[in-house]
Parts: sequence; C-alpha cells; structure tokens
Amino acid sequence: MNKFTGWLASLACAGLLAACGGGGGSPGTNSSGVAPSKAASVTLTADATTIASSGLDGTEVTLTAIVKDSGGNALVGETVSFSTSSGTITSTNRTTNTSGQVVEKLSVKGDSSLRTITITASAGNAKSSAITVQVVNAVPTLTLTADSGTLPSGGTKDVTVTALVRDANNNVVPNITVSLKSDSGSLSVTNAVTNAQGVVTGTLGIGGDATSRDIKVSASVTGAAATPIVVRVSGNVLTLSAAPSISVGASTDVTVKLVDSAGNPLVGKPVTYSSNANSLTVKDGGSAVTNSGGQLVLSYTASGGTADVVSVKAMGELASTGITINSSTFAVRVLDGSGNVEASAAIGGCQQVAVTNAPGSSVTISTSRGTVYSNASCSAALSGALGLSGGAATAYVNATGPGVATLTANAGGQTTQTVLEFYAPVTSVSTITLQVDPAIIGTNAAGSTSEQATLRAVVRDGTAQNNLVKNATVSFSILSDPSGGKLTEPSVATTGADGAASTNFIAGSSVTPTGGVRIQARLIGGSNAAATATLTVAQKSLFISAGTGNTVLTPSSTTYQMDYVVIVTDATGNAVRNVNLTAAVLPTFYYKGALAYTAPTGPWEPVSRTACANEDLNNNGILDAGEDFNGNGVLDPGIPVTVTPTVTTDSTGRATVSLVYPRDRVYWLDVNLTIQGATQGTESRYTSLVHLIGLSGDYSSQNVRPPGATSPYGVSTTCSNPQ
Repeated sequence: MNKFTGWLASLACAGLLAACGGGGGSPGTNSSGVAPSKAASVTLTADATTIASSGLDGTEVTLTAIVKDSGGNALVGETVSFSTSSGTITSTNRTTNTSGQVVEKLSVKGDSSLRTITITASAGNAKSSAITVQVVNAVPTLTLTADSGTLPSGGTKDVTVTALVRDANNNVVPNITVSLKSDSGSLSVTNAVTNAQGVVTGTLGIGGDATSRDIKVSASVTGAAATPIVVRVSGNVLTLSAAPSISVGASTDVTVKLVDSAGNPLVGKPVTYSSNANSLTVKDGGSAVTNSGGQLVLSYTASGGTADVVSVKAMGELASTGITINSSTFAVRVLDGSGNVEASAAIGGCQQVAVTNAPGSSVTISTSRGTVYSNASCSAALSGALGLSGGAATAYVNATGPGVATLTANAGGQTTQTVLEFYAPVTSVSTITLQVDPAIIGTNAAGSTSEQATLRAVVRDGTAQNNLVKNATVSFSILSDPSGGKLTEPSVATTGADGAASTNFIAGSSVTPTGGVRIQARLIGGSNAAATATLTVAQKSLFISAGTGNTVLTPSSTTYQMDYVVIVTDATGNAVRNVNLTAAVLPTFYYKGALAYTAPTGPWEPVSRTACANEDLNNNGILDAGEDFNGNGVLDPGIPVTVTPTVTTDSTGRATVSLVYPRDRVYWLDVNLTIQGATQGTESRYTSLVHLIGLSGDYSSQNVRPPGATSPYGVSTTCSNPQ
C-alpha cells in the first residue's frame, strides 16, 4: 500500500510539471517568441537647441538615439521609440544601425506657436534622459543684389536682380514667396518662389523709358525686408553746340543733340532750356522736342551783357556752355564771290574769310575743320598772324570733307567766331541708294492712311571718300503699284547733312504680289543716277497664340497664379505691337471627389473623380430654368477664377495674362481661356482648355492635408446629387 501511494504521488508530481514546466518556445525568448531587449542605456541628442517656428522644409532638428548594452557596447537591430510633447518626428527607420544609432527629424510644420518641446527615446526597458528644443520666432534674412549697378539707356542689356532668403542659421530657405518691386522700369519675375538654393531672380529693364535716373528695387518676404538696391539708368549723352562768342545784336544757332547709350537718337523728347542773360527760343518756332535725328535747334540773340551761360535739360541729363558777348563790332565772316555772307560752301572750293573792325595790329585765324590759307587759290597755308589794315584782314578756308567748321579770329585780346558748313556737292559720278521700311505693309481701308512705308534715298558724291551729299534734289516716283496707293507730298525732296531724303508710300486698298510695288528715287542733276526698291502690300492677318510654363506663383496663402505669355504675329511671322487684347475664362467641367496620398512617396491625387458639366448652359451668369441640375439653388461651379481682362502687346508682340484661383480648386475645375484681339479690321481669337494646377510642395507630404483634399463641389458619384 505504501509503495502504491508513493507511486501515485510521483505520477501526480510528474503531471504537474508537465502542465507548469514551461514547454513550447525556444531558450532566450518570451512567450511571444521575441528575444528580450538587451538595451541597458539610450542616449538622445539633438543637433540644435532651437527650431524656427515657420516649419519650412530645411528647418528640422536632427535627433540621434544611441542604444548600448550593460557593457557599453552598441546594439544592432534594437527598435527605438520616440516620444515628444509636440511637433512631429519622422519615422524613417526606427531600428538601430551597426553603430547602435537611429536618426530622425523633428518638425513643427503646422504649429508656429512659441513653446518648449520635450523629447525622449526608449528601447526595451531603457529610456533616455529628456532633451528640450525651443521653438523660436522664424525671422528670415533677405539679401538683394544685382549683377550690375547700371542699366544702359539704349535698352541693349538688362540687369539680373537676385533675392536670397536664409534663416537665422544662414541656411538657405526654399519655397518662400518673395515680393520683388521696382519704382520704375520693368521688372520681370518668372517664379517668385525661392528655389532649392533659396533664390528668386528677376530681370530689370528700362521699361521703354531711356530717361537717366535711379531705379530703386526692393524685396520682401513675410517677416523680413531687404535693404533696397539702386540701379542707375545711364549712358544718355546730351551735347550743346554754340559759338563761344558773338557780338552784341547778333544771333547764332544753339544745337542740342540727345542720344542713348547705344548712340541712337532719342526722338520726340522734351527739352527745357534757359539763358542767364539773353533771349533763347526754338528756331522757327514749334515745340521744344528733339527731331528724328535727336536734335533741337535753338536761336540765341545777344542783346547785351559781356558773358552768358546757356543750359539745357533732357531725359535726366544736363548740359551747358558759356558764350562771350563782344560789345565791339569785331567780326569774322565767310563771303561768297559776290561778297555776300554765306553759311555753307561746297568742299574742295576756296572760301574768302573777312575780318572787320578788329582791335590791335594783327589777327590770328583758325578753323576747327579744314585749313586756313593766305591766298585765293588755297595753295599756301596760313602759318601765322595776319597784319591788320584799318581793322581788316583777309584769309581763305577750304575743307576736303563735309561738316561744320568753326572759324575763330583773335585780335587785341578779343575773340569772335563764325560757323561755316562744308558739304559735298552733287558730281557727275554721284550715286544714290534707296531703302524701304517696312518691306511688307497692310492694306488701308477707305480714308485710312495708317499703313505706310518710309522710302529713304541716300546720295553720295562718288569720290574715293564717298562723302554724303547735302542739298541734293531727289525725285521719288511709283513705277508700279497694284494696291492703288500713293506717295506723300512733296515727292521731290532735298537731302540733309546725312545725305538722305525721304518720303512715304501710303498703301491702297488692294493686296499685291510679293514685291509688287516698285518705287524709284532719281537724283536731279549731276549723274542723274536712279535706284529702285520694292515692297509688298498684304492683307494683315493676325495670329494669337499663348502658352505657360511649369511653375505656379503664390500671390497669397490661399491662391495660386498661372501666367500665360500671349504672342501676336502677322501672316509673315512678324511681331505685331500695340494690339489690345481681351481675355476671359469660362468653366467647362467641375469635379466631385477626394484626394488620397499615393504610397510610398506620394503625391496626393484623386482617388475618386466625377465630371459634371457647367450648369450655366448659356454662360449668362443667371440661374435660368432647367440649369440647376443638382438642385442646390446656385449655378455650379460658378467662376472662381480671375483673369487679366485687358493687355497690350509690347514691341516684341508679347503680353502676359494671369489666372488667379483658390488653391482648393486644383483637380476640381477646368476652364476655357479665350484671348482675342483686332488690328486693321482683322480679328483673331485663341481658346485653350486649362486644367488648374497647384504647387507640388503642397501635395508631397503625407502628414499634411493639401488644399482641396475633398472637392468643394462634393464627393457624390452623381452630378444630380448636391453632396
């Protein structure tokens, strides 16, 4: 019996061990089959103790957790958990690497409040000491520079303006909208949002205004403004030509000339003028504006005084010259063969120079052009002073090239001057050329004369020097003209100092073949040379095209802006300037649906999208019977897009039209953009379907809902349902 009892007890004990002894599972694992953590310590560090409140990309704080065992050895493959009192910590890879490290980023995007963030990290039963990161005001710094401090007035070169945005640690800040402005000129900014280098660039031009001036350029971002920079428009040259001395009671011309930095004449520019002592007026009357050569001729009359200063101002420039006034009758004049005073003479001749009423016993005579001679055949150059007899002396002058000569006589400490213009005369070998500009013009409607071409004939003397001929008579005539046009009167013109004579051809109402209009310019006298030019009168068709780039502007935190460049050309591809364009947008379709983030790298994009036609069937903006298809009492989608209503093409035939729309309409609204314009009675229209697009950065983060995550028009899969 005792043996049986002992055996039974042993059997019971064996059964209890089988039930409680822990079978199933491997040595060193817990009941879930996971090896227990060997982590004995976790060290947490941050690469900065502050973070900017802006939350912009690039302003994150890097967190590093290091896990070690009890022997101080780095542990591989340990899972680390982070805990933070606010903000967001990335979850790139929470398993320690071969160095026992896990590296993540702390961001405060979406919460700009100033606060202290407490962070800890743990692995197994080990937990780090808490660290803190202070959220501080994000005040960016903005630097504005230019690649040149000057802008040529001729418009031959633009200046590139660069705005650089950095944070408090001098790290560049991308995706910031910069406002660039100038107080004059033209400033073009293709993309106002900073790139990966924190930079926005703009192109500064003169804006069609060649006036010498300072252009102030400024830049600002939210919370900061750059020190403005100044770019100087320069290069204009204002010159003033006048006799340095005249006698009391005499008059003289004062010639003003204005050119830009490229040497081109500035035409039609107002000139202000003044004289300290005597009368100064516009010669032959009229307005004080520069002519086609950039010149203005003033008339100065010396009524008294001993000295005067003439000053002129134009396009931001100032010029002045002094004039000495002689109270005596001491004078120098150029006389023709009959003893008459002459103001101009042909080159190659020999002109008499007469000095009268000179003080003292001798006089010296000099010229700014040509040579002064002592004899009437102009074979012996004057080498010194001439003796005076009764205050009079005679010399001679000749020049081999055309231009204005200033003759100066000095006697007894007094000076007097006169001017003589030398010109190249018409010769038996003179040549003539004829140019037409433009070579293609449009037809004119009855009574209109707007379509014209300028005919410019240039006469040269045919010598080895090929001098330009002044005062040559040129006759213009039409040889053939199927358009029924005419020449402006008079058709006979005289060449100026530039050797040119001009008239205009006014197109008729009919088109011509290419080069169908033939016009001749003939020199009257001399060689009687002739030249012919052709032009074409064409129907002036108008072509409008438009396009946009791959960038979107952000005029405000709730809107996007798409810019379209509009290009207007004629039938030959030439740019058409000064075309008034009108633009309009009309919705075509709106969409219901929602966006979702596309794993693993995004972006947010529609997962459901139901197209519904614009309910305003007749596009009159009025809710008419039968138009409210979804029964919500309004016309969907409305027109939540503004467009630049009117623009005018510039000298390149271009203009810019901008569309501005709420950010939540991206993906959910399509519109038709229509641009139309007319010139010379020809109208053209451009229409394009526009899919509203957004800024890629607004749709790239899984943790930040983008604008329009749910369509503002609802999520139903049927258009009749307003939900």
